[in-house]
Amino acid sequence: MLGVGAVVAGLVGNAILNPPYLAVLLEYFVPVMLLVAIMLGRITILEACLFLVRTTLMSAIKHMTAISQWIRAKIEEINSQQIVFFTRGDNLANLNRAMLYVQQNEHTNRIKIVTVVRSEDEVPPNLKHDLDFLNQAYPNIEIEFVVLTGVFSPELVQKLSEEWKIPTNLMFIGSPGTHFIYGLADFGGVRLII
Repeated sequence: MLGVGAVVAGLVGNAILNPPYLAVLLEYFVPVMLLVAIMLGRITILEACLFLVRTTLMSAIKHMTAISQWIRAKIEEINSQQIVFFTRGDNLANLNRAMLYVQQNEHTNRIKIVTVVRSEDEVPPNLKHDLDFLNQAYPNIEIEFVVLTGVFSPELVQKLSEEWKIPTNLMFIGSPGTHFIYGLADFGGVRLII
């Protein structure tokens, strides 16, 4: 204690007698003491840095996970949006053309094939077989077959759009025949697959 006191007294005395020497002493003393403090406390400093890095990374990962989950949910929402194709069950080529159109131009993997008949016995007998074939030909597209009893009209399309929550611009029809009494504009956005 006596030795430390003498050194401190000597330093204070020199600082009072020669103030310019004090500035030189501090220029060397402070950096050396910082260096010594860093060397003695380097484990604590490294642990603090590690804690800071981990905290920052965990925060970034949490935000990135939330963003990636939101993006994945949006992709699934778009892919799960169903598309409706109204058919008379004419032939397999027309159904295949509709499937090709959906596969190449739409961002979905679900299609609802709908036929509207006046009575159940009007359903073309080969339509179910044709749809089974298309199910095998397009395994990545989920095909749902619906038979509706009634008359194909703009009112029916609007009712189905509201009931199924499918916008009319995601509903398709094949090329209408000459006996078709409605114009395409009457259907409020239904698209035509030729």
